[in-house]
Amino acid sequence: MDYDVAPREGRRAARTAAAPAQDQSNPPARRRIEVLETYFGADGRPVKRKSIGAARVARHYDERGNKVEEAYFNADGKPTLRKGLGVAKIAWRYDERGRQIDASFFDAAGEPVQKGAAARDRALADA
Repeated sequence: MDYDVAPREGRRAARTAAAPAQDQSNPPARRRIEVLETYFGADGRPVKRKSIGAARVARHYDERGNKVEEAYFNADGKPTLRKGLGVAKIAWRYDERGRQIDASFFDAAGEPVQKGAAARDRALADA
């Protein structure tokens, strides 16, 4: 995977060659960063973490560093429901200033799930 990550403020990015001129009429596509968290047993195989009910968590972040998606998977790599929330994926939306404005929930088949205000508030706090 190839990620384009901007340096932190105050730090210089290392350059090895001059960057080609970019056509401003076609801005580059926004990139997301994926972070995978996998739990392993003593035998080296993925195991379910009891507190969340998943063996793997995939988190996606936008170019601003906002968490935009979190998905849960079992030891076989199939979507599974997060313990305590009963959803397999949460997707967050942000406004132009980077403030969280919504959270959407999905089941293991990828279908939208309606959750109450308490679940939405919890998901917004977890982002």
